[in-house]
Order: sequence, then structure tokens, then C-alpha cells
Amino acid sequence: MQGSLPSPYSREAGFIVGETSPLEFTFVSSRELLPPRLEYLVVPVVEERSRPTRAGQQAEQVDVLAQVVEVGIDSTILSERLTYDEALAILRGAYAPPPKMYGRARVIGYLSGQTVRAPRCAASPGAAIYVASDVFLQRFFSLEVAAGIDVGALINRPEVPVLLDPNGLRRHLAIIAQTGAGKSYLAGKLFENLLQLGATILVFDPNSDYVQLRKAAGQEQRAYDAAEKTAFANDVAIYRIPGIQGRRFSNALVGPALEFTVRFADLDPDEICELAGIGERATNLRAAVTRACEQLLRRGVDYRPAELVAELQGSGSGPGLDDPGDADESGELPGPESSLGREDIRAAHKAARYIERLKDFTVWGYQNVPIEPLLTAQRLTVFDLAGADKIASAYAVERILRDIWQRALSGRLEHPVFIVLEEAHNLVPADSRTRASRIINTIAAEGRKFRVFLTLVTQRPSKISQDALSQCGSQIVMQLTNPDDQRAVQRASEAISAELLADLPSLNKGEAIVLGQLTRVPVMLSVSRRASAEGGSDVDVVAELRRAVQAKSTERAAQSLRAQGAVARQLEEW
Repeated sequence: MQGSLPSPYSREAGFIVGETSPLEFTFVSSRELLPPRLEYLVVPVVEERSRPTRAGQQAEQVDVLAQVVEVGIDSTILSERLTYDEALAILRGAYAPPPKMYGRARVIGYLSGQTVRAPRCAASPGAAIYVASDVFLQRFFSLEVAAGIDVGALINRPEVPVLLDPNGLRRHLAIIAQTGAGKSYLAGKLFENLLQLGATILVFDPNSDYVQLRKAAGQEQRAYDAAEKTAFANDVAIYRIPGIQGRRFSNALVGPALEFTVRFADLDPDEICELAGIGERATNLRAAVTRACEQLLRRGVDYRPAELVAELQGSGSGPGLDDPGDADESGELPGPESSLGREDIRAAHKAARYIERLKDFTVWGYQNVPIEPLLTAQRLTVFDLAGADKIASAYAVERILRDIWQRALSGRLEHPVFIVLEEAHNLVPADSRTRASRIINTIAAEGRKFRVFLTLVTQRPSKISQDALSQCGSQIVMQLTNPDDQRAVQRASEAISAELLADLPSLNKGEAIVLGQLTRVPVMLSVSRRASAEGGSDVDVVAELRRAVQAKSTERAAQSLRAQGAVARQLEEW
């Protein structure tokens, strides 16, 4: 029988029963034939009627694809109303009724040329249904593009790769999942495939999740010099902020890295005041910072926060002037009005205390990251922001985005640029506007016109600006159990249905739903293995505790040896 089936089918699965609609149907099956949940079915030769014409209503026969959303086993005789003794009597009697195997399937659509259309007519009860063949599914879900992005295969069908359309990235992408669902692994898989297609990618990485992309998978714990490299290792550059202590991955593991610094003297006084926390109403303090910056520039000093603090502190001297306790935020003194010079000096001394906070940010240097090398073809640049102050790192991100955007507006981008913002909810939050959020929202709204494309990666879509999230024409959503986050995804995406939304909590690690312009129709896939080493994996708590016990045992043994040596020396002295 199977050999005679048309190519869209692989085997029989059952029959449609009960009421049907163009959106869904119920079917009965057997224990041997019942397909698992999320399996794909084909309803063959459904009569689809197009709009009426003068010659009458035209009809065509189409193969409709559906997905199993529910399976169950039921018995009309063994109902929940039975007592234990009644059930026992039935089961041990002469007649033991076979259970009813049934399922419910959601209609996806049918192929019309290169387009997936939703049927307007329902399949008839009694129609046979079949498990879809691999060939049919690949035609259905993988767009016929010259260079597709291979990130995984259909759930339940590892032999059916899903090729995503790179053109779907033109209207930006959101990768959404709760912590531990595998979003960093998926993002890394996406980047390494996009890079090999020739893309220019900038990744702003606050957790060092992507600093090992140059090393081959399985080489995570090997030193970079001794590790096997990926085929694209030479196309990946890593920038790290200098002076960061206690990184997740040492320089020996990561390999050669460039310094990610911002030239402090390039900041205008308003930017310095904002970073230092000097409010807009503190006009005297802001004026003092402006005067100090102008003095340093006039003398040709390439200054950093320490030099600016020294300039402010040297603005004057006198009894009580170094005590800002009796001045309010604007630098004004209570009581009789002071002379203008005295007010300026006191404001400068107080401003110095604000600027002191910036001295600990190791991102400040004497040069900026050069933009030109970042924008070359087939290059992936990772900015490792782990361990840096959030205020300073957000400013550094904003500065690079602003430079790229200015180039885009003036037509100086030779290649499209894909900008990836990890932990995007921190950079473009829903409840406030920051310097970074302004430029990010601008790129989200207008970037596609100028070949600048965003990928927002977040585990808290409810905490990210809906203006930015709603501009993402495609979403890749992984396991998500928080109701607020689910509602945020539903608001941002027109393609996700209530049933797909209900599937999010049940996704396993590494499984995702792809929505929007990356694919013809929403598709559920399992992420395939990466070529590169993983940086965002969870800590193995058992292994770490075992290592702690071994360290403690070694420490105790060393203490015992030292104690024995001390006793031996005392005996010799006696």
C-alpha cells in the first residue's frame, strides 16, 4: 500500500471524523498508526474552491498540511463514572473493549507555487490522512533561496532541515527564550551560518557567551593555542574591555583579543555629566564640568576621568570649600549669596566627587575602536562587555551604533550590517528611555532602509521596549513559561496563534518556534549542532562541587604536612 502512495505521504495515520473546519479536524487512529503530538499530516486531494467567475466557481484539488496538536486515548465503556469493582468486572469479563485512539490537528495550509495558502474549504469526514513525507515537508518549510540559513531540523523529523530565508532579517529579528532554554546556543548557530554566507556581524555580548566562536565544538576547556579551530576562525574578532577581573573565560581560553576602549576626551560635557549622574537641573555643576573640559582641551591634554577630577579639584581653595555637605544639587549655598567665584569653586569641587565614580570604569582609554575594520565583508566582531559597569558599557554600545548609523545615513556602508544586542531589555527597556534606547529604536524603525539590521536577544520580552520588539518582522521563540513574557510575544508578533503560544512552555531545551519572514509559515524546529564552541552553557553544579571538595582535601593535606614539619623542627631544636 505504501509503495502506491503519492510522494507527499509516507504512511497512513487514520481517518477524519466528526465536524471539520478549514482550521482544524479530529481523527481516529490505532495504537500502531497514531502519530505523536507535533507530527505533520497530509490530507490529500481536498477540494479547494476559488472565488466565483463568469464560468462558475472554480475548484482545484490540493494536498493540505496539518500538525497534530493533541493526542489521546478514550473509552466509551470505561468512563470515569465507573467504580473500581465495575471496571474490574468489565476488564476481566468476556469482553475487554479496545481503547479509542484519537487526535486533533491544526491545519497549516497548502502550497500554491512558492506560497502557502490557508484553505477556505474543509476536508470531509471519512477522508484518510497520512503522515507527511520528508520530501514534502522540506519543500513546504524551506524557502527555495540561493543560500538558506540552516539552524536546525523539524521537531520529530531530524532528517528534514529547515532553511531560513536571509531576506527575512531585513525587518529585524528577535530571539526570545527564558534562561536555560538554549537561546545563546541557537544565536551562535545562526551567526556562524550567516557569517559563512558573507555577512558583517557585530555582537554586543554582556555575558561572554560568544567569545569562543573561533574554537571548534568540544574544545571549550582547552587553551586557545592548543584547541582545534573552526573553519571561520580567521573571520572572527574579539574585543575585550581591559582591566576586568574574574572573567568567565580567561584570555588563555579566548585567545588573542583587541582592547575595547572609548576615548574619554571625545565625550562632550553633557555626556560626561549624564554618565556621572549629574542631573540636568544641576546647572552649576554642569557648568563647572564644561569649564574644566575646555581648560584641558585648551592645554592639549588628552584627559581621562582622573585628569578631569584633578582639574575640578584645582579650581580654587579656601576654608570650607571642599565640604559640599551644605550645598544642594544645583551647587547653590544656603544663607547670604556668595560671590560668583566662590560658587563656581564649590560647584567644581562637588562635581569632582561625581566624576570620581567614572575613574573605576576601565573602558576609558586614549583611543576609540576603529570602525572601518568592523564593517568589512564576512567578519564577525564580538564585543565582550562582561564585568563592565552597565552605564559605561551601554554608552560604549550607543557610541558605536551612532557611528555606524551616521555612516549608513550618508551612504558609506559598503555591506549590510547585522547588529546583535544580547540582554536587549537592559539596553532598550520598556519603562525608561536611555541614550542607547534612542539610537536602537531609531535603527529598529528605519534601519531596513539603510541596510542596518537588528537582532534583539532577550529572556524578558515583557521588559523590553514594545516599540523595538514590534519592529522585528521575525521571531525565534524558545521555551517561555512566564505569562507576562508570553503576552509580550503575542503583542509583538502577528504570526503567533493562541495554540502556538500555548506550546511555548512545553518546548524542550534547544527547540524553537520560528515566526515571520524567515519562513513561509510558523515552523517548530530543533536546533542542530554548532561548529563552534559554546560559551553560554549552564554551570555543572555537581562537577563544581566535586572540584571544591578536592580543593578542600588538598588544602587539608597541605596543612597537615606543614604541621608535621613544624613539629619536626621543634624536636630538632630541643
